[in-house]
Amino acid sequence: MHRSHLLAAFVVAMLVVPAGALAQNYPPPGNPGGGGGKVRGKAKTLKVCKKGCPYKSIQKAIDAARGKDTIRVKKGTYAEGVQIVGRRYNGLKLIGDPKHPGRVVLNGKRVKGGDAQNAVLINNSDDVTVDGFHARNYKANCFFATNLQDYVLNHLVAERCGVYGVYAFNSKGGKMLNSEAFYNPDSGFYVGQTPPQSGRKKRTLVKNVTAWGNVLGFSGTNMRYTTITKSRWYNNGAGIVPNTLDSEKYYPPTGNGTPVVDPCSSVNGAPL
Repeated sequence: MHRSHLLAAFVVAMLVVPAGALAQNYPPPGNPGGGGGKVRGKAKTLKVCKKGCPYKSIQKAIDAARGKDTIRVKKGTYAEGVQIVGRRYNGLKLIGDPKHPGRVVLNGKRVKGGDAQNAVLINNSDDVTVDGFHARNYKANCFFATNLQDYVLNHLVAERCGVYGVYAFNSKGGKMLNSEAFYNPDSGFYVGQTPPQSGRKKRTLVKNVTAWGNVLGFSGTNMRYTTITKSRWYNNGAGIVPNTLDSEKYYPPTGNGTPVVDPCSSVNGAPL
C-alpha cells in the first residue's frame, strides 16, 4: 500500500478509537511553582549505561540524584518508565544524546504496571531539562510534564505512545524545542490548562519541532501565553488545533502568540 494510504488508514483508525481507550490516570493538578524548593549542596554528575557505569537503570540514577544534578545516559535501549517527582529534583538535567537522540531509546513495549504509562514523567519539579531521547510504545505519553514551571524538553523523538507525544499540562512557562513526534493517536505536541498569571508572564515556547502522522499535530486546550514558531506540521489529521473546553480549568485561552511556520515548510502537506 502507498505510504500516504497507510497514513490515511492510521489516522482514520485513531479517530474512531473510543475516548475511554485513551483515558489515563494522571497526577492531580497542583500549584506549579508553588514554593518549596531550593536544593542545597554541590551538584554532581551521575552516569547511566548498560555496562561499566555506576547505574544501569535511569530510574535508579534519578533516585540517587537531587536537584541541579546532571544524569548522563549513554547509548542503548532502556525498558523502563522514568519518574521525576517532587521539589527535591528542582533543576535536574537528564541528558541522553542531543545530537543523536535515536541512540538513547526508552521503549515501553515490555514494561509493566505504572512504569508503562509514560517514558518520562516530570511532576511538581521545576526547571527540569530532558534532552536527547527517543521514546516509543508507552501506554499514555512519551514525555509528560505537569504541575511545574520552566521545563525544557529538547531534542526528543516521541513515537507511537498511547495518547500524546510531548505533553505539558497545568504548568507555567517551558520550552519544547528541536523535537519530532509521529504516530501518536492524539497530538504530537500538547500544551493545556495553563494557569492564569499576573504581572510578568512566564511564556511557553514551541520552536523548531516537527509533527507528522498524528491525529493532531499540535493541540492546546485552554492554553495561555504560548508561542509556536519555526515548526513543521504535515500529514496529520489536523495541523494546529488550539481550543477551549470547560472539562479543563482556566478557559478561555488567552495571551497566545501567532503561530509562525518556516516559509519552506507546510501544514498537512499544503505548501505555505
